[in-house]
Amino acid sequence: MIDTDKDERVVEAILAGGVKIPPMPTVMVELAALDRDEDAGPRQYATLIGRDPGLAGAVFRVVGSPVFGLRVKVDSLEKAITVLGIRTARAVVQGEALRGALNDPALEKVMAGLWQRANAVAEMAVAALKATRLRGVSQDQAFLLGIFHDCGVALACRRYPAYAQGLAAVDAGCPDLDGLDRACQTNHTVLGQTVARNWQLPADIALAIRHHHDTRLAGVPEPVVRLVVLLQFAMHLCNRRQAADDGEWPAWQARVAELFDRDAARLAELEAEILAGQA
Repeated sequence: MIDTDKDERVVEAILAGGVKIPPMPTVMVELAALDRDEDAGPRQYATLIGRDPGLAGAVFRVVGSPVFGLRVKVDSLEKAITVLGIRTARAVVQGEALRGALNDPALEKVMAGLWQRANAVAEMAVAALKATRLRGVSQDQAFLLGIFHDCGVALACRRYPAYAQGLAAVDAGCPDLDGLDRACQTNHTVLGQTVARNWQLPADIALAIRHHHDTRLAGVPEPVVRLVVLLQFAMHLCNRRQAADDGEWPAWQARVAELFDRDAARLAELEAEILAGQA
């Protein structure tokens, strides 16, 4: 069962230890205001996002990725937002805003690796969603979870030098985040959930961040289970593409096969299909 009281105590202890949750950036507040405007469309979102070249560049980068397979030229920010959809474009902006909020020049290499991995997982989650036509999960949810799923790791790296050093020591694949959590007396999934809540991300996304390593998923609502299992599949695909260590996959493979209603052979075919599309 989900023990929210225990999680709150963990949050209090972590914050008391000096971890600082970054405040929600101004652009997120302004986006929320646009969301409440029934007349706002791609043009209004483009005007807001276009004020920041970094945010606009992130939207163009994502819309040009193989995941979306565009056959037409996207020559304006408004058109890029139209193609992505406002909610997915918003998720891209949220991810880029997170990167800016957690930037630390002293940890440039570690942070660059984290964001590269997050972007890859986010795009792979969307690719898997498109390939399977999975019901109950939207494109913006898949992307947003992929971007934010390990944001607590970035926070832990900023607060605990040993955490960043442990992460930097891993050449490829999945670092032992559970071990780093224990060594530094923190919990990156609780930290990530706290960021998601403070940044007013959807409740299902926040809960999926909290439980994305929890193979039991006891008491987790079904919509969140779908998000978590899709995320684990995306993480597995990224590891396969990089020929990296994939330590968690055996614990999740059966759940992924069940979610997509495929046996082992057909799941392997699905993996090959998605990876070929991302080449």
